[in-house]
Amino acid sequence: MSCELKGSCRCGAIRFSVQSHTPVPYQLCYCSICRKQQGGGGYAINLGADARSLKVEGEESLGLYRARIEDDEHRRCEVSSGERHFCLECGSAR
Repeated sequence: MSCELKGSCRCGAIRFSVQSHTPVPYQLCYCSICRKQQGGGGYAINLGADARSLKVEGEESLGLYRARIEDDEHRRCEVSSGERHFCLECGSAR
């Protein structure tokens, strides 16, 4: 059974809705990028949902961040393929 999940950034400039069969977070990411970017608890919360049902309002307020990876495992600086969106107004992660 599917349910609708709704959310927004802190200031409300960006709002979203999506259909999900799991209405609770299924994973907490504690990688070095999430720890640095998310602050607070130091992790990102991942939800499971049908990407085809994602509706976003306020896309003009979305910023995009792609981490640069440089550590002992990478000989040169690489740009992550992971995209992290955030609100340009309040900085909330999407």
